Amino acid sequence: MALTATQIAARDGKLTASRVGILMNGKPEAILDLWKELTGDPSCVPEDLSDVWAVQLGSETEALHLRWYAKRTERPIARVGEVVTHPNFPWASCTLDAWDVQLSCPVECKHVGAWRKIEDCVETYQAQLHWQMICTNSKQAVLSVIFGSSEPVQVTIPFDETYATELSKRAADFWHCVENLIPPVILPPIAAPVLPSDMIEIDMAGNNAWSDQAIEWLENKTAAKKFDKAAKELKELVKPNCSKAFGHGIEITRSKSNALTIKETK
Repeated sequence: MALTATQIAARDGKLTASRVGILMNGKPEAILDLWKELTGDPSCVPEDLSDVWAVQLGSETEALHLRWYAKRTERPIARVGEVVTHPNFPWASCTLDAWDVQLSCPVECKHVGAWRKIEDCVETYQAQLHWQMICTNSKQAVLSVIFGSSEPVQVTIPFDETYATELSKRAADFWHCVENLIPPVILPPIAAPVLPSDMIEIDMAGNNAWSDQAIEWLENKTAAKKFDKAAKELKELVKPNCSKAFGHGIEITRSKSNALTIKETK
């Protein structure tokens, strides 16, 4: 949803969640442009996003996105659009898309192309999500993503202490440069934390049931390939106008949908 005049005023002159990613990706021009913007440099022209389709699409679908989130998760949301300022650093703030009341954490909504992968989205928005966690003193955040026209997918992002500490340090150093009109020092990019995986590896060598079925599978692997090959070639012998072919202990029938089924006959 587009920011209201009240939200814009509350965010004015502050380092917000949507901007801090610049400090972690190490791109000199972007960092310098942000510094110019926050220091009021007259040469800085704010980016006009009114004609950027992806941005406007995400803005328009956000209300539906949040309603769907609450419906599907069966968890209430609150604090929609609230601008939160860090309790100790008045220059640091974030604007919440919403707040998951049950999980007690921010909810960030994104609408991206159908070709994107959730892992890429998590990596892209880690800084923004961590800044929201820092400003709200949360230990997790939820990233909810619409891929193309598909139903939103949610991922819970845990708070990464190491990453958050580096982000906070870079933000404080950058703000020192803003307050003192000192050009910022460009630092190397920092990789976003990778989500811990629930997948594990298990050695089944001591499992008797596994052993029995493994032997069975290996012994019949070649036979199975021959079986599939024979079935394929038999079906290819059935003419298009044939509803049933039989002989030598098998028969192949054609369904109304034109599918061929092969079975043993007695």
